[in-house]
Amino acid sequence: MKLNIAYHLEENRFILPIEITNDTDKDQSFYFYNDTGALARNGIRLFNTKDEEIEPYERAFISPKYTGDKVRADLLAPNETGQFELQGKIVEEDGEWVLSFKGISFRIVRNEKFYLTFHFLGGISNSLEVVF
Repeated sequence: MKLNIAYHLEENRFILPIEITNDTDKDQSFYFYNDTGALARNGIRLFNTKDEEIEPYERAFISPKYTGDKVRADLLAPNETGQFELQGKIVEEDGEWVLSFKGISFRIVRNEKFYLTFHFLGGISNSLEVVF
C-alpha cells in the first residue's frame, strides 16, 4: 500500500488528508477507523529537524460506546486510490502548541519546524514539513 499525506489548517483544526493506493495485484481490505484512538496513536509519527522522533505528550486509550453498529471494512481494488482523513486540533499551552488527535498528542515548540509521517498497513507515507 502506498500512502501520501498533506495537511490543512483551518483556525485551530489540523486536518490530515491521507491518500491510500493499493499497489498490489489483489483486493485489500482494511479498517480506517479511529474511534478508539488506535489509528492515530499507532500511525502518526513526528520528527524534529535532527530526524529524532518526538515523544508523544499524551496517549489516550479510549473505549468506544457500544452501539451495535458494525464497522464496515474499507476495500481497495488493485491500483485503486482511496481518500481518507484524520482530524486533530491545535491548542496553546504554556507558550507551546499541542497538536492533538483522538488517541495521541504532541507538544510542539512555537515557530519550530517538525516533520510528520503516517504509518499504516506496513507502509510509510511521505514526510510533511510543518511549522506553526
